[in-house]
Amino acid sequence: MAQLRLRTVLLLLFLPAVANILTSYAISAHAAVQAIAEGAPPREIALRAVRAAYTYSFYWSILQVCFGLYAAKLMGGSRWLREQYVLSDLTARPLSAAAAITWLVLLSEGLIWAEQLAMAQLYGGWEGYMAFWREVVKGVPLWSKLYFVCVAPLTAGVFEEVIWRGFGVTQLEGHTNTQRAVLLQAAAFGVWHGLSPHALVAFLIGLAYGYAYAKRRRLLALSVAHVATDVVGFYFAFTA
Repeated sequence: MAQLRLRTVLLLLFLPAVANILTSYAISAHAAVQAIAEGAPPREIALRAVRAAYTYSFYWSILQVCFGLYAAKLMGGSRWLREQYVLSDLTARPLSAAAAITWLVLLSEGLIWAEQLAMAQLYGGWEGYMAFWREVVKGVPLWSKLYFVCVAPLTAGVFEEVIWRGFGVTQLEGHTNTQRAVLLQAAAFGVWHGLSPHALVAFLIGLAYGYAYAKRRRLLALSVAHVATDVVGFYFAFTA
C-alpha cells in the first residue's frame, strides 16, 4: 500500500459528498420547479422535491461502487479486499464479533430513531411527521423501494466501509494520529449523507465505526453491521 498525500486522501473522502449533494439538489430542484410551474401549493412542492430525491437515489450506489473500487485499488486492490473481508474476522473470536455487530447496529438504530423523534417536532409532532412521510413514500415507485431494501444496504455496507474506514482511517493515520484520523473520516462520512441534521447522526455513527475499525482492522464485521442497520431502517421507512 502506498502512502498518499494528505490532499489526495481528503479529496477522495469528501468528493463523494460533493457529488451526492449536487446531484440531490439538482433532482429536487427540477421537481420543485415543475411543481411551481404547475401552480402547486407549497406543501405539494415540498412533497414532490423530497419524493424525487428518494425516487432517483440509485445514483448513491453508483457513487459508492465507483469511489469504493478506486479506494480499494489504491490500497492494494483485490489482495487488500481479501484481507479486509477474511472470514476469520467473524470466526476467530465469534463472541467479540457478535458483540461488535450488535453494538454498532443498536447504536446506529438508536441514533436514527432519536433523529426521527427530533425531526417530528418540526411537523407538529409524530403524527404530522408520519403523515408527511407516508405521502412521500406513497409516490415513490416500487422499483425504487426495492432498491432501498435489496440493493442500497449492500453497496453502502461494503463500499462505504471501504472508502471511509478501510481507506480513510488507514491513509489518514499516515498523516496524523488514530484519533484524528477517525474524526476526519467521520466528518467526511457525515457530509456524504447531505447537508441536513442527518449529517450529524451519520458523523456520530461514523465515529463508532471508525473506532471499531481502528480496533479490529478488518471490515467484514463492520459491513455486516452496516448492512443489517440499513436493511432494517429502509424496510421500515419504505415498506412497513
